[in-house]
Amino acid sequence: MTSITNKRVSYDIGCMKSLRRLPDRVALKFMDMMTRYMSDPTANGLNLETVEGSKDSSIKSLRVDQGYRAIAFEVGHDIMFVHVNEHDKAYRWAAGRRVKLDPETNRIRVIEELDAVVEAVAGPALSNLRLFEAVVDERLRGLGVPEEELPAVRQISTIEALESAEERFDPLTYQILYAVAAGYKDDEITTLTGIGGDTEAEPQAPAGELTFGQMIETEQSRQSIFIPDSEAELRRVFEEGLEGWRIFLHPDQRKIAYRDYNGPVLVRGGAGTGKTVVAMHRAKHLADQIEKDPSRAGQRVLLTTFTTSLAHDIEANLRTLCPGHLDARPPRIEVINLDRWVSQFLKRKSFAREVAFFGEARDRLDQVWREVFDDHELPDGLSEPFVRAEWAQIVQAKGLTDQRAYVKTSRAGRGTPLDRKKRASLWDIFADYRARLISEGLAEPDDAYREATEILTAEAPNLPYAAVIVDEAQDMGEQAFRLIRAIMPEAPSGDHNSLFIVGDAHQRIYGRRASMFACGVNVRGRSKRLRLNYRTTQEIRAWAVSVLEGVSVDDLDEGTDTLRGYVSLMHGVAPELVGCRSEAEELDGLVAWVRALPEDQIRFFDIGVLCARRVDAERVQGALRAAGIATVLLQSGADDRTVPGVRITTMHRAKGLEFFAVAIPFLSDTAFPPSGALRAAVDSADREDIVMQYRSLLHVAATRAKKALRVSWSGKPTSLVRT
Repeated sequence: MTSITNKRVSYDIGCMKSLRRLPDRVALKFMDMMTRYMSDPTANGLNLETVEGSKDSSIKSLRVDQGYRAIAFEVGHDIMFVHVNEHDKAYRWAAGRRVKLDPETNRIRVIEELDAVVEAVAGPALSNLRLFEAVVDERLRGLGVPEEELPAVRQISTIEALESAEERFDPLTYQILYAVAAGYKDDEITTLTGIGGDTEAEPQAPAGELTFGQMIETEQSRQSIFIPDSEAELRRVFEEGLEGWRIFLHPDQRKIAYRDYNGPVLVRGGAGTGKTVVAMHRAKHLADQIEKDPSRAGQRVLLTTFTTSLAHDIEANLRTLCPGHLDARPPRIEVINLDRWVSQFLKRKSFAREVAFFGEARDRLDQVWREVFDDHELPDGLSEPFVRAEWAQIVQAKGLTDQRAYVKTSRAGRGTPLDRKKRASLWDIFADYRARLISEGLAEPDDAYREATEILTAEAPNLPYAAVIVDEAQDMGEQAFRLIRAIMPEAPSGDHNSLFIVGDAHQRIYGRRASMFACGVNVRGRSKRLRLNYRTTQEIRAWAVSVLEGVSVDDLDEGTDTLRGYVSLMHGVAPELVGCRSEAEELDGLVAWVRALPEDQIRFFDIGVLCARRVDAERVQGALRAAGIATVLLQSGADDRTVPGVRITTMHRAKGLEFFAVAIPFLSDTAFPPSGALRAAVDSADREDIVMQYRSLLHVAATRAKKALRVSWSGKPTSLVRT
């Protein structure tokens, strides 16, 4: 028997998975036992017993209660728990397994040396076929499948058999096999699994020379092994379960989040690749450094995003990931959307004008425009909506303050050409509008951003920020990035870990563009890309990408971006595309779909219904409630998953959320994009831009779904949907 005193305890992802299949009382008992020994390893004596007949002398068992046992590996001062099950099943599971230090993949792997075969899931006609029959051993070994597991691989007959045998394989082996079965190329598989070399990684001892204690700390091992730092962290992980990102980052994600940089960094990637997750881990990493250095007391990391709801969601998730950093006084991580940060900053600086971020103040802007148009004659061929769009997209977005600058500036993407005379006439209108705003004590958001930037540049106030992290960068405009650069100016000694920016222009749903380089943020040579969609099945991902087919997208700087190489390793059912005769029939079908979802696999709070308009969300809520189905209409604030009910919200609000199953109704050709949005287009270029925003919005909505997606319409479907 062995005492846990002075032992480091860790948990393989397989341990977490096995706990989810056990009765709650057993899982709670195991969790209580682990947290108790985390705080006092000598309490009651945690005794590990040798498993008789096992092929590895380091494998041990621990009694959870009369009927259940936990399996662990004890190597040196490390104890790694790998499985929990009923007594006999746990011992059978342990009998053929051993720990392997794998220098080829730089990981600790739990390998089963099978004497028996994996049972095939196939009908009589397929009994002689094997899923990997055409794949030679050399290829599988080269991809990272251990020699010991090849006999079991050769017995698998179908993809269903592979899925049912997941528990029998090392997690990396299972991921490799699934990718091979899905038809991915070898270079894609090595990228997805994190086996490929990293030219930017810090040098370390050769993998073959690493001990168990060293290899358990490698980036690759930490993808599937959790080493808690405290009792609170351990309990939090057990309670939150296996949603994955909170602890088990993919190696590519971990490399990006947990390293030092000598300048601003840009991280791009498709929906579901974990950009926001990486941003949160980055905040944790930098806050950890602040906490460990007494000389940095009072410093903090600013994590900002575009909307208030996203900021609430991120803060709620950070309270799960690293609550101590948010609860510290002062907090080591500050989460706030950029509009609110500007509003609070200018209030402290006694800014005399009211910023029209929302509400009544924005209505007053419309009145000012009305007065300006009453007093000015528009140039031939131009409309009032065009003039307002020119002001917002050119003058305000680029921060133009005089006629000379406006006449010289590029209007690329605006469509309708303007000669010098028309620009001069328009500037008279813009100057009058600006003067009236000042007279009324009003300011537009871009005015507020510029004012804050000018104050920061002139005063160099002593802000507490050690770094700024920007989420959803694709929705930030030029004034936002100029402000961010002013909040975190480049230091004379270098831009060490200063700015960390994540975004994806394929998900731009607010129509704002910016060149970071033009705003003083140079990410050249420090641009990273995430390609693995960890959230969505391949079938849903492929449909969501088809919505954007043929569209050119920028890379958030001065180049173009692509979704080439953006893949998912998970497979599932194809999206359900449903045409209906009427919207009433569409709502009836939606109710039936919700009721048909398997209750033993999915709870109401993990079902999302996403609509283009708030009024449509309210109609859906009425239909579900009339059918006796509990609902929650998401507006601002974080989504409290302790409140039961199907989540109903707008596609815009759904940004940053994810659900097991998603329904997107009302996608008829007359409803999506909404006719009001299209009528607001000032010319063909503006119309194309609006349609592109709704393509991105539909893409974002579809990629909120993990396993099931239902898309519906009445009459003729929108041209944005592939049926």
